[in-house]
Amino acid sequence: MFHRLDTRAPHVLLLQGPVGPFFQELHSGLASRGFAVRRVVFNAGDKIFTRGDYTYFRGAKKEWSDWLRAEMVQNKPSFIVVFGAMRPMHFAARQVASLYGVPVICLEEGYLRSGYITCEIGGNNDSSPLCRWTPEQINPATLPEPLDMPSSQSALRIWAAIYYLVRDLKAAPAEKALFHRKREGGGRLAMSWGKHLTSRACVKHEILTKLKKLQTRLKGKYILVTLQVPEDSQIRYSARGWTNQKLVKQTLLALRESTTEQTVVFKLHPLDRNAGQTRRLIAKYARALGLARRVMTLGAGAIGEVTRHASGMIVINSTSAFSALHHGVPILVLGDAIYRHDALVTTGTKPSAIANFMQSRAAKPKANFDAFRRSVRARALLPGDFYRESGRNVAVDAIAQKLEHELSKLSMPVGPN
Repeated sequence: MFHRLDTRAPHVLLLQGPVGPFFQELHSGLASRGFAVRRVVFNAGDKIFTRGDYTYFRGAKKEWSDWLRAEMVQNKPSFIVVFGAMRPMHFAARQVASLYGVPVICLEEGYLRSGYITCEIGGNNDSSPLCRWTPEQINPATLPEPLDMPSSQSALRIWAAIYYLVRDLKAAPAEKALFHRKREGGGRLAMSWGKHLTSRACVKHEILTKLKKLQTRLKGKYILVTLQVPEDSQIRYSARGWTNQKLVKQTLLALRESTTEQTVVFKLHPLDRNAGQTRRLIAKYARALGLARRVMTLGAGAIGEVTRHASGMIVINSTSAFSALHHGVPILVLGDAIYRHDALVTTGTKPSAIANFMQSRAAKPKANFDAFRRSVRARALLPGDFYRESGRNVAVDAIAQKLEHELSKLSMPVGPN
């Protein structure tokens, strides 16, 4: 059902946001600045964080593009705002929006963390405009500064647990086909989060011991391999066929055949609830290949602390590569990412790239990363956070200001004349 919005005000169509109340706060913040806002929710997880007026899309996946085209005719938006450009519903929205000339504001976790969010027009990660970056690119003199704040990982875990439990428990059969992450069932989901949080608490002492070892005896003598959340869209759509399991296996095979005396350190992702299974897989492969003494697995620890003493980093497309770039650590990139540029990293696709990287690697010029980092800050980042309240308030203001700036280019006022 369609309701015409105030045609004098710029119209913003909000789709799915990050877990938690951020999109509700963004809705209110934009409305208070004179935008006409429509919110679309797709399941009970979206709905629990939504108040006031909203549209509940209950159609089949194939009907979503038809709904959007009708919306373009009835209430053509000035912007569509999404979190997660590659979610199926958002990918379809980007396709329809391009036919009608409507810009899509794509939000993501900050490429540079913490204190930043990512906010780009058209796409993020491998669909980001930054994929066309060159070292000669000119940037504005004034760059956004990050919000000074602690990590929001704990808040993210709480919001995620609430969102997915409610979504899975109250999901209607038709809604399941629209999920961007598969349904696990309430009991299984609660159990997996409980086990994950408990295991992370239990490894704290172990992590301190291992970090000390990396900072002393193994300093400069290990290659860091950062693993990712298997369900993440970056792995599902932009990994060039790589998975955590394939990366673990091929890295260890390359280590066995290599003449290097380096240790390989696998860093598990803090939000991977299957981290225990991944840890066992690493141990199994290492034992089978006779490499148990040359392999270490980290289940926690700040990425900067682990990266700075490494002699190299291997990633599929994790944003942890930014830490290696910052510390001048050579990087091998196997998947698609905004930093997959020969001026910044070593690129590869085949398993042989890992073996070559183990034998010989070198960091690219620091000046290249400095130029790239300026471009990322100028073109993709805003201050704020999606999960902690203080950061959410800053992010809402920053996004609203960005939309107002984009409208000013079109000489389109905000609010009724």
